[in-house]
Amino acid sequence: MKKSHLVIFTLTLVGLAFWLGLKPDQKLSATAPSITEAAQNQIPTNVAAKTNKIKSPSSPPPVNPNSSEHHFDYIKKITDDPQYDWKQPINFYGRVVDESNNVVAGANVHFVWNDLSPTGTSEADSKSDENGFFRLENKTGKGMSVKVAKEGYYGTSSSWQSFEYANPYNGLFKPDSMNPVVFHLRKKGIGVDLITSNNGIDTNLHAVPPTNGSPVFIDFFSRKIGDVGQLKIEGWKEPKDFKTAQNNWGFRLTVPDGGLVENTDDLPFEAPDADYQSVLEWHFKDGAADWQGGINKKYYIKFGNPPRYGTITVETTAFFPGVYLGYVINPSGSRNLEPK
Repeated sequence: MKKSHLVIFTLTLVGLAFWLGLKPDQKLSATAPSITEAAQNQIPTNVAAKTNKIKSPSSPPPVNPNSSEHHFDYIKKITDDPQYDWKQPINFYGRVVDESNNVVAGANVHFVWNDLSPTGTSEADSKSDENGFFRLENKTGKGMSVKVAKEGYYGTSSSWQSFEYANPYNGLFKPDSMNPVVFHLRKKGIGVDLITSNNGIDTNLHAVPPTNGSPVFIDFFSRKIGDVGQLKIEGWKEPKDFKTAQNNWGFRLTVPDGGLVENTDDLPFEAPDADYQSVLEWHFKDGAADWQGGINKKYYIKFGNPPRYGTITVETTAFFPGVYLGYVINPSGSRNLEPK
């Protein structure tokens, strides 16, 4: 076979695999929504918060989607049976722990998976046992979402996860009873009264500093922009260069009597006590390889004497003069930022 013919044949098979993997036939596509759609429609989201300083252990490694062996084996199976994806055995093994990796017994577990049932999805509920373990066995389908929750705990970024059982192009999940998937919850602590940027229907404070670098200040307590405050903002934004669709621009944040430290926590409920920087700034040059069109950052903030602690989000773009700020401040001086 000529090389060009072989390339065309291979591309045709890959395209067929992708099309069949997502839509086995017209009838099934009307009754079997994706696992994302099923999760959105079936699973409540009021506990889908994120966790603080937690990283879930990795799930078992997926099958390599670049493996020719897996590609052609999968293509053959879905060619022989267009409903192959929705007939895969589903077994699942999990465990629930808290932010300190302590066992969480009695957590509610909700499963939703795609299958060939009349509605296209099925559901089941379970609870974690005294050692935090739970399981689902002897089901069939394509993909599944698993969500855990418990009264008195916050949901986290790992408390709702999805898994693929059929299509190697999506990364196959391989259940292992000896290596359960870990789900984290965070135990609720003692909440405190906080000052926030919420002002009526606005959740963020909108500031419009001059584009020539002249400073403006943010007063967190009065929610006002002016000549005094705890945070100084300066920005430089030149007009757009239509040849490059870029511009020269920069941005600076200054806390005169404190500082900022990057916030990467899912639930930022405790401000750090060290490593704050008084000034953070960005400069982007028109045409530079590292040019960026926007800044969207999260920080812990410390200011004043005695110090006050909080969190702040900052968002601005290259061509928009305004800055959107969202903040939470504990006026008592405690580093506790958990809301009541």
